[in-house]
Amino acid sequence: MDSSLQNVLILAHPGHELRIHHWLEIAKPRVYLLTDGSGGRQSARTEYSRQVVEASGGTPGSVFGEIPDTAWYSALLAGDQTFFLDIFARISADIDSAEEVQVVSDAIDGYNPVHDLAFVFGSAVNMLLQKTRKGHPQLCSAAVPNVPGTVQLEIKLDRTAQARKKAAIEDYIPLADEARLILARDPDCLHRERLIAQQPDWTAQTPEWERIGQDRVSKGIYDRCITYKDNVQPIVRLLMSQPDR
Repeated sequence: MDSSLQNVLILAHPGHELRIHHWLEIAKPRVYLLTDGSGGRQSARTEYSRQVVEASGGTPGSVFGEIPDTAWYSALLAGDQTFFLDIFARISADIDSAEEVQVVSDAIDGYNPVHDLAFVFGSAVNMLLQKTRKGHPQLCSAAVPNVPGTVQLEIKLDRTAQARKKAAIEDYIPLADEARLILARDPDCLHRERLIAQQPDWTAQTPEWERIGQDRVSKGIYDRCITYKDNVQPIVRLLMSQPDR
């Protein structure tokens, strides 16, 4: 890799890095994890990801899996701008002074609001960095199968890289069930890794995570749910305006 290029990886949840395990080995990025992966009732899985990132030659960043998922959902429901601006500032200030930066983030997938926000953080950070140094178009790694986007980079794994990736997945105990489902739906993920480009439409929409939330409200499981228009879109606008301030 070019020593003047700093790769930056911004992911919503610990474990997403497994999708691009060999890219981690090649790119050795500075990695930011927005949540601790605890969801509503589970334990944090940050330390599993720390082991994966460091074993691959990557570096944990200043925001690395210390914030519970529930704190993100509460901040979205409350419209807590300070929460999001603080995270943006911490990530932006932590990136080193490399001449070039390549930002990779989770893709927008409609599966979880923080997945989608990881893309927004990536976009906002990339816009800010390109003011002072050479940048590249943002690339995305899909955390779940069948996410739309244009393939920009495809890496084919040789047998030894496949074996290391498989071992990393098997050692990541909290994601054992989820990994089995992904491998069943996308068995080729052990043989190749892809980074895609997306051109999001930030106008009003109803992602799948909102439909699921509304259904749970109707069943009395939730008191209220996060919506794109009321909770996520204002944060998108807030973050995307930061480079111009």
